Amino acid sequence: MFSPLQKENLKVVITDSGLGGLSVHALLDKHLRSYQNTPNIELIFFNSLADHSLGYNVMKTEAQKLQLFNIALKSMLNLNPDIILIACNTLSALYGKTKVSRSIKIPVISIIDLGIDMVQESIANNLNEKIIIFGTETTIKSNQHKQQIIRKGVSEDKIITQACENLESEIQINPSSKKVDELIDMNVTEALANVGNSSESITAVLACTHYGYSYSIFKEKLANKFNGQIKILNPNEKMGSIVKLDNLNKKSNSNTNKVISRVDITKSEMININLLLEKDSPNVAKALENYTFDPNLFKID
Repeated sequence: MFSPLQKENLKVVITDSGLGGLSVHALLDKHLRSYQNTPNIELIFFNSLADHSLGYNVMKTEAQKLQLFNIALKSMLNLNPDIILIACNTLSALYGKTKVSRSIKIPVISIIDLGIDMVQESIANNLNEKIIIFGTETTIKSNQHKQQIIRKGVSEDKIITQACENLESEIQINPSSKKVDELIDMNVTEALANVGNSSESITAVLACTHYGYSYSIFKEKLANKFNGQIKILNPNEKMGSIVKLDNLNKKSNSNTNKVISRVDITKSEMININLLLEKDSPNVAKALENYTFDPNLFKID
């Protein structure tokens, strides 16, 4: 847990390889505004996507992904943050292998670690429960969730991983589209086929920050296709309350929010995502509307 004690100005950078992490940004803004006394807090969303055609999950090699994320991390550090929240399971899976991670001096919190904590809490009294991890291809291929859950004492045969190809991209376009509905239906069906009739309860982990935007569709599909007890874990919620503050001698809070991106954000993306962001933070929705488009945010070869 990150607790700045007497810091009068706090800068938090939240990053994702797309716009899914904005849900974390919105939850964090909402959480911090619940404090009566806070330092001056600047929340910056940094989109680590380099190009619409160059998503991390379409890159052919891990070396390419690491090189790009390393460059993006260097650019984030130029903002002089006090903490970086990696609100992306794909980037969290890559972070520990980047060059920057070996020398960085500030706290960096991975959403994968928070997701594992949630799983451990969820199954504490039932290690026989089946666990389904829904994630991007990069996240699932990294195997980090599965390995860490096994280390918590869960048998490997209780863990099902489901790589949801292109789902995050479709959710970014429109979280409630017919295409998203079809993809979630297909992936839930495939995952549950591996559960079979051997479990009375399952814990489903939404291991991609984009998936939280389509939470209700996941809930509906799982309920329609599985007769037992279902728990759905959304790590976005845990990361959205991760920054804990001591009350300082200030009479009001003064959060500021900013969104910066190397790629342009389409009007339709903005409208669809803002409908969801506004529920938690109209401030972040407004920041997205007024985002900073910077093609030189970080350089790529």
